Amino acid sequence: MVFTMGRSDGGVAKGVEFPSLQVALDFTSWAEARRVVGSLSSLSGSRLMLEAGTPLIKGEGIYVVRRISEMAPWAPVVADLKTMDTAELEVSMAAEAGADAAVVSGVAPIETVRSFIEECRRKGMMSFVDSIGLEDPAALVKKAEGADVIVIHRGIDEESAGRGRRWSAIKALKDAGFRVAVAGGMDLEAASSALEAGADVLVVGRDITRSADPAGRVSEYLKLISGRGSPRPRRRRTSPAGTPALSWTPTHLSQTLSHQSSGRP
Repeated sequence: MVFTMGRSDGGVAKGVEFPSLQVALDFTSWAEARRVVGSLSSLSGSRLMLEAGTPLIKGEGIYVVRRISEMAPWAPVVADLKTMDTAELEVSMAAEAGADAAVVSGVAPIETVRSFIEECRRKGMMSFVDSIGLEDPAALVKKAEGADVIVIHRGIDEESAGRGRRWSAIKALKDAGFRVAVAGGMDLEAASSALEAGADVLVVGRDITRSADPAGRVSEYLKLISGRGSPRPRRRRTSPAGTPALSWTPTHLSQTLSHQSSGRP
């Protein structure tokens, strides 16, 4: 399945095929991020996304998303906002900056999470709900109703303290109809086990960005996931407003396709 996104700013519609790789640019400056993005210029495809990491957005501002998109127009860009409040405002800011997807914190109030999901849908963006800070990611099943992806995330501080990964939650989330991303200290071995457990998105940061050859490392991950089909969610989910999840077409993309089919410019 290819999930098609289209930004509300009229940007080029981009598709994501699962399973996919999401390169987390968790730097604090654009200079560092630019080096990695530039090194990936020879790569493309529907299984590769780029993430404007939380530290990068905090260090450079939301328009770093635009810089990434301009350097890598072939890649969907995820804005890792980890929104806690003012969901509509933050999604609008991300959309204006050219984001194709955005992330809300799963520990945010349910009103914020639901508003975030709906605003992403209106803007033609994928919605990610991050489980960092939750003991059981599967607890998000009801709270994150309508979200496109739930992220099982082991934070850096948790990793440093020796906390293990929680792949056991993948099945419960998949059975509930969600796509599942895994993040936190990922390497090829962990990625392989996550894929075996049913993960749809591998969020990888340091193992790629600190590599002497980021493009080569990305190619290794893409080789790992190539040929693997990620099973679809077992049931169709609906957003809180009742619109289907994982099967919608953004409004401006629908208009573009209509114009193309009719021969209009």
